[in-house]
Amino acid sequence: MNILLGIIHQMITTGRQASCRWQLILVALAAAVLMSSKFTCVSSLSTPPSSSSSSTDGSTIMPMPRPYPRSASHALYSTILQHRSSAQSSSAIPLAGIHDALSAKIFAHHGAPALFLSGFGVSASLLGIPDAGMTNLVEMEMVTRNVYSAVRGLSSSNQDAPPPPPPLIVDGDTGYGGASNMLRTISTLSRAGAAAISIEDQIFPKKCTIAAGSKIQIVNREEAVERVRGAIGARDLYYEQQHQQHSNELCGKGTWIVARTDCRMAYGFDEVIERCLRFEELGAEIIYAENLQSVEEYQQLRDRLDSRTVTMIAQVQESLNVDNDGTGAGKKKPLLTLQEIAELGYDLALFGVTPLQCVVGALDATAKQFLGRSTDDDDHQGVTSTTGIITPPTAMADFSDVKRVVGFDELERFESEFPCN
Repeated sequence: MNILLGIIHQMITTGRQASCRWQLILVALAAAVLMSSKFTCVSSLSTPPSSSSSSTDGSTIMPMPRPYPRSASHALYSTILQHRSSAQSSSAIPLAGIHDALSAKIFAHHGAPALFLSGFGVSASLLGIPDAGMTNLVEMEMVTRNVYSAVRGLSSSNQDAPPPPPPLIVDGDTGYGGASNMLRTISTLSRAGAAAISIEDQIFPKKCTIAAGSKIQIVNREEAVERVRGAIGARDLYYEQQHQQHSNELCGKGTWIVARTDCRMAYGFDEVIERCLRFEELGAEIIYAENLQSVEEYQQLRDRLDSRTVTMIAQVQESLNVDNDGTGAGKKKPLLTLQEIAELGYDLALFGVTPLQCVVGALDATAKQFLGRSTDDDDHQGVTSTTGIITPPTAMADFSDVKRVVGFDELERFESEFPCN
């Protein structure tokens, strides 16, 4: 364009002093520049991006744009994108259901690619009560904030090769009420550090689906769809309000929404498919159907969804007594391995209460040995002698390991460098 302006200026300044031949040359040159500029603009608009650029931004692998780098969901997007692009996709991403900051730090220390803050786990560990709608948003926000802070602190304190903190998916239950509650739930948990928030279609107050079985109550399809639409709308509103200063970086929508249906036992498998298709159409980033009853159902659901849609399977390993084909003793529904879940086409394999089960088992065994109890009877029969010393086979961490996990090493380094009183 600057060249063209220079040519026009030259034509004006030469005026009648220039020969007709010289003016014709200038006009021809100007026309050539115009045609070149027009061709460049048209070709840049009409030429599709190269395959290399598509693979770089993930557009051929992921259904949503890459979130901006400072968002919590960026780490989750990157984890799934890298997993889908690598040889590791032969097994699903393991997702441990942690319940507090300590369990989160331990799993993050061992390289957990992502974490799930379990509502069941928070109900049990924070309050010692069942997952039956008795915890509230304030309690979930507190634990979310503590977990997020703990795993970020672990990342920054690892001086050798600090791994990025694992993204955190948070159990948002039903949104804790109506539209105003949904708005507060999504914005509050997003501020606390959630990379994604799950919203389900039970009637509030909800109950753990695995524990309650067919006794749970489910909203109708339209209510379920409106609930997910409200969660997405709340996320978008929060995103627009909070991140206007990063407008040059905005691509994705910030915190992801996990659209979950628990309707299998109440309404049947066909209704599961219909709800999940509607959730996908709304733009929920992760689709999650709870408590399907067979491998075939999981496969049929996956086949009906877009191949790029991020999906999750949740399982409960009900006991250590698992036979060779992966089926829990006395159970008809199989317990799938990470490899089997990946073969079905699912990305995330949630074991929502496995860490809590192991904690309960370890504490129970420790209490029995420490107190000299030989049975589980409430009347405390079967008391044996005890020395107060824990011995195998009860599992117990060395005290040095406990100090490391909670961060005493980092604290002592700080105190040595900054000996303030």
